[in-house]
Amino acid sequence: MDNMTIEVHGRIAKKFSKEYIESVVTDALQILPSYKDRKDTLVVINPRRVAVILDKQAFKGSVLPLDFIEQVIEGAMKARLEKWLSNPVAPFYVMHIAGSWFGEPDLS
Repeated sequence: MDNMTIEVHGRIAKKFSKEYIESVVTDALQILPSYKDRKDTLVVINPRRVAVILDKQAFKGSVLPLDFIEQVIEGAMKARLEKWLSNPVAPFYVMHIAGSWFGEPDLS
């Protein structure tokens, strides 16, 4: 998604190199097209607990510490994430959060 604005949280910017953050964002952007028909927010999490949020509705993204995501999920969704975090068998954990992460309305 060309020209999507992606913000990097200060804790992430301090902890990881710019090159690492760019790599994580690039990986998430490569996953995004396979979910092009969905209207929710894509979340790509890596084993280092970095979450990349890609919100097509708001045309924005964010790179956040995973604890921000953990605060808004619960139940089976949280249990599956915790299971993956305890033994990451894939380079990423992909999940979806209903609606727009940035709270902007769906204008479709």
